[in-house]
Amino acid sequence: MKNEKQGRLKQVLKNVIKAYPITIPATLICIVMSLIMLKYNKLVALVGILLTVGLVLVSFVIRVVSKRKLEDIVNALDSKLQIAEEGEGLRKFPLPVVLFDDNDSVVWYNKLFFNCFIEDSLYEGNDVKQFTSGNGVDAIREAKSIECTYGKKKYTAYPSVLKYQDKEYHALYFVDDTLLKKYKSAYLSTRPVFMIIILDSVDDALNDFRDSQKSEILGEVETIIENWFAKYNCILRKVQNTKFLVFAEKENLIKMMEDKFSILSNVRSYTYENKQIGLTLSIGVGLGENLPQCEKIARKALDMAMGRGGDQVAVKPQNGEYEFFGGVSKGIEKRNKTRIRMIASAIKELIKTSDNVLIMGHRFADLDALGSSVGVAMICKALGKDAKIVMLTKTSLAMPLVRHLIANDMGSFIVEPEDVDEHISEKTLLVIVDTHRQSFLEAPELFDKVDRMVVIDHHRKTVDHINKAVIFFHEPFSSSASEMVTELIQYVNVDVDVPKACAEALMSGITLDTKNFVMKTGVRTFEAAAFLRSLGADTVAVKQLFANSMDTQKAKSEVIKNSSMYQNCSIGVIDYDLENIRIVASQAADELLNIDGVKGSFVLFLTGDTVNISARSYGDINVQLVMEELGGGGHLTMAAAQLIGENIENAIAQLKCAIDKIV
Repeated sequence: MKNEKQGRLKQVLKNVIKAYPITIPATLICIVMSLIMLKYNKLVALVGILLTVGLVLVSFVIRVVSKRKLEDIVNALDSKLQIAEEGEGLRKFPLPVVLFDDNDSVVWYNKLFFNCFIEDSLYEGNDVKQFTSGNGVDAIREAKSIECTYGKKKYTAYPSVLKYQDKEYHALYFVDDTLLKKYKSAYLSTRPVFMIIILDSVDDALNDFRDSQKSEILGEVETIIENWFAKYNCILRKVQNTKFLVFAEKENLIKMMEDKFSILSNVRSYTYENKQIGLTLSIGVGLGENLPQCEKIARKALDMAMGRGGDQVAVKPQNGEYEFFGGVSKGIEKRNKTRIRMIASAIKELIKTSDNVLIMGHRFADLDALGSSVGVAMICKALGKDAKIVMLTKTSLAMPLVRHLIANDMGSFIVEPEDVDEHISEKTLLVIVDTHRQSFLEAPELFDKVDRMVVIDHHRKTVDHINKAVIFFHEPFSSSASEMVTELIQYVNVDVDVPKACAEALMSGITLDTKNFVMKTGVRTFEAAAFLRSLGADTVAVKQLFANSMDTQKAKSEVIKNSSMYQNCSIGVIDYDLENIRIVASQAADELLNIDGVKGSFVLFLTGDTVNISARSYGDINVQLVMEELGGGGHLTMAAAQLIGENIENAIAQLKCAIDKIV
C-alpha cells in the first residue's frame, strides 16, 4: 500500500513537471535567490517571494480557466452531437473519441478518451497533435488511419468528419492495439533469414602456399567467420571447403547491417605470417516468408554480389530493393579459361542457328563498345552470318575509330538505329556489348523487338541488369569488353579472319578502359594485347585514335584549373557548350587523378536538362558506389551517373552527400 502511494505521488510529480516545464524551474530559481537575498536585504527578499507566489497563482488560474472553457465547449457539443444510426451520443461511444477543428484545436472528447489520455496526466493546452504523435489535420485528412503512441500505449486512430451548426469537425476514433503491435513486432523480428557465404578466389589467393598452410589459413578464416556470426545468435554450417550457410532471424540481420557487416573487413585484413592473404567474402542474404523463398532469394543476391566484383554483401528482401555493403576491394583476376571456352562454344552454336546478328553497345559508344562490336562481327562473318553494328554515329565518342574502319573498307558493318528494322527477323540474334542495362542501350527500342540475345560485359552488375539473355557473359574482373571478345575469338573453335583494322579496334578498346594498361590490367589483359599485336595491331595507329584537337586540350586544362577539392576528391565543372564535351569530361577526370592527394575525381557537365557526372579513382574510393547513390553505376575505378531535370549546383550538393555516405 505504501509503495502504491509512493508510485502515485511520483506520477503526480511527473505530471506536474510535464504541465509546467518552465514555471516550476523558474519558481525554484526565484525562491532560492530570495532566500539568499534574506542575508543582505530582507525587504527585497520579501518582495521577491511575494512576486514568485503571485506568478504561480496567476499561472494556475489561467490554466483552470482555460480548462473550464474547454469543458464548457465539450458539454455544449455533447448535448448536440448524435450518431444517426443508433441515436446515442458520442459520449457513450465504445472507443475513445476526440473532436478537433481545422486549427488542430481539441473541441470535445468522450469519457473513454478522458480516461485513456487525460485522467492520469495534466492536460496541456488543446492541441490534438500531442495525442497523434505529431500528426495534424493536414496529415489526418489524407490518411485512412493514423499510427500513434501515447505514453506506453500504441493506438491506431481512424478519422472521420462530423458536422455541427454548419461547421465541420474532425473526429478520431482510437483503437488500443498495443498488444497486437507487440506481437506483430515480435513476429517480424523473428522472420527467417538465409545467407550463403562464398570465399572469393581461394585458389588464386592461396596458389603460392603449401597444402598444409592452405589448411591452416582456411581454418583460421573459418574461425573468424564462426566467431563473428556467433555474436548474432546465428546457425552457421559449412557445406563445402569455401562455402557456408547461415540461418538467422531478421532482428539479428538488422544488427549486422548496423555493423556494416564488419566480417568483410575482418576477413580482408587477415594476415598469415605477417602477410596479408587477400581473401574476401561474397555473401547473399535473402528474406522471405519461408526458408525455401529465403534460399532462392539468397542465391540471386549472391550472384549479384559476385557480379559486382565480390568482397561485399547483397541483402534482398522478398519485395524490396537490394542493399549492398562492402565492395571496396579491386578483386583477384580469375585465370581459369574453362568458362571462356564453354561460353565461346555456346555463342558459336547460337550464332549458327540464327538468321543474322545485330550488335549493339551503350549510348555514346566509345572505343571499347565499338571495338568489341567489330570483334563480334568478325566471329559472325567467320560463321557465315550477316552482322550489323547498331550505332548512332552523330553521338558516338569513337568517331576516329569509325573513320579508321571506313578507311579500311569496314564501314559497311555499321548501321544507324532508324535503319535497323529491315534487318530484324524471327531468328535475329542481338549481341549486347559493354553494358548490361537496357536503359543504357544505343537503341532501347530494339531490345523489345528481338527475342534472342547475348550480353557481353565487364561492368559490375547493377540491380536493373538485363535478365532475359540466353547467354549472360559477365566478367567483372576483365579490363574491357574488347578483352573478353578477344578471348572469345581465340576459343570460338573456328578460323576467324581478324583484319588489321579490327585488331586495332579491339586494342583501342583495351587501351581506353585500362588507361594505357594502368587500371584493371591483369595477366589476361596482356595476353589479349599480345594476341592482337600478333594479328598486326599497330600501337602507333591505336595511339592516334586518342589524339585531341587543340580546343579539346584547352577545355580539359580549363576544367582542371577550376576544379575544387572535397573529401580528398576533386570536383570539376564544364558549364559551357562543347562539341565533344563527353570526351573532355572523361579525360579531365582521368587527369585530375594525377594531382597529389586526389583519391577520386568527378567532372560534371550539362546536356539539355540533364547533369552528367564522369567519375574516376585509382581504387582508394569506390566511385561505383558513389554513382549508384545518384542512380548511376560502373566500376570501382570508373563510373558515371545522369541527373535528369537538375542544375549544376543541386547536382554538386547531391554528389557531396553521396561522397559523405561512401567515403
